[in-house]
Amino acid sequence: MSFDPTVPYIGFPPPPMPEIGFEPIPVLPPRFPETVPEPEPEIIDSPPPIDWVPATRQTAYTLMSRAFVGGKEGWDSSPLWVIRAYIQDGLVPGKLAVKHGAAYVPLSGKEVPIQEFDVLCVEPGAAQWVSAKEDEIPDGAIPAGNTHVGEPLYIGRVKHRGSLTPGKVQPSHKKCYISFGGSEVGYKKYEILCEVF
Repeated sequence: MSFDPTVPYIGFPPPPMPEIGFEPIPVLPPRFPETVPEPEPEIIDSPPPIDWVPATRQTAYTLMSRAFVGGKEGWDSSPLWVIRAYIQDGLVPGKLAVKHGAAYVPLSGKEVPIQEFDVLCVEPGAAQWVSAKEDEIPDGAIPAGNTHVGEPLYIGRVKHRGSLTPGKVQPSHKKCYISFGGSEVGYKKYEILCEVF
């Protein structure tokens, strides 16, 4: 008697099953999550504690939160920022009356107007004013430029006609020069800006 798969079979033992071709299921190796490399730490460039930032009379206001206030106008107490500018083969410190959009450096006996310059930016506590006179240059004095023959110039300030005005200290002249009222004015006693270590 042959087995007919369409007719139910009652009995024991069960009928032989037809042979069906099987392919063995491959055994895969266990999967582990891929290791994800840790991200590189983000390096945020912070500005140095004392820095010079290029600007013009029209763009300087963008540095309002960083610029170093070196003095004030006598007639309206508006701030004077410390700047420096390339002029006549030198790099000369001077002042920017940011409220009035006017920048000047003292040079060759005159107050010279400047259009493009670098603005001094200083982190709080990174610099301080130190009393000095003539050619005394204290430790930590911040070099801010040079004359056309390479003599270093520093940042100084003096009180003059009600203003507190930043300018340049020129050691060979034993003076701090400021620009004021169209002229270059020299003082033997002044304050000089020094880095705090």
